[in-house]
Amino acid sequence: MKPKVLTIITDGINCNVETGRAFELAGAVSEEIHLNLLLEGKISLNDYDILAFSGGFSYGDDVKSGKIFSLKLLKLKDDLEKFMTDKKLIIGICNGFQVVTTLGFIPYNTLGEPKVSLYWNDSAHFECRWVDLIVPEEVNSPWLKGLNGKTVRIQAAHAEGRLMTATSEEYEKLFENGLVAFQYAGPDGKPTETYPYNPNGSVKGVAGLVDITGQVLGMMPHPERNSEIFQHPQFRSLQDDREPDGLKIFKNAVEYFRS
Repeated sequence: MKPKVLTIITDGINCNVETGRAFELAGAVSEEIHLNLLLEGKISLNDYDILAFSGGFSYGDDVKSGKIFSLKLLKLKDDLEKFMTDKKLIIGICNGFQVVTTLGFIPYNTLGEPKVSLYWNDSAHFECRWVDLIVPEEVNSPWLKGLNGKTVRIQAAHAEGRLMTATSEEYEKLFENGLVAFQYAGPDGKPTETYPYNPNGSVKGVAGLVDITGQVLGMMPHPERNSEIFQHPQFRSLQDDREPDGLKIFKNAVEYFRS
């Protein structure tokens, strides 16, 4: 079985091709559909197994990154809730992470009531570099199967990636509930808030979250940019049989529907 992936595109989305390519390399069937076709009822989410929100600058990041996109998606609230009830998977990458948090999918499935947000990097400008990410032992998600306690290397490229909550207590609950999917790592291999290893200044280096079911993964770095061996900056010195770190995430999603 090849699970069907839907990448929703709209004004400003520009990482859709690479995201679809990564899913196809992982063994899925990937399709791109414009948001308007969903809103008009010409395409149904029910026909897909995985929903992907790729990177870019949806609607020019006007008002706030991901805000306009998420408000439009709320018109599909019933379909999105059914998607989750049917135990399907969702991923939000970079701008997509901003969308799924603004929607309220992550962290507590409170659609229309966001509980976390992503703000401007401490550096106050766009950051693009390769980063090391630790996958905490406590997180439980089909997207991260076999990665707990490991470090992966992926490219980050964003201007608004600093995770924020209303209170420090709410921030701590993300760790207590095992919802932190990735943390930026320093040269010592431990979570860091130090620039540039942490490109945005997120407290405790948070780079990604899952929702309470584990079905939804949101992350600022781009796994699709390390889904083929030649994309790695040191690929010539790596062994040919080495599986790219980003590809593992997409393969996990495919295997979820085969098991």
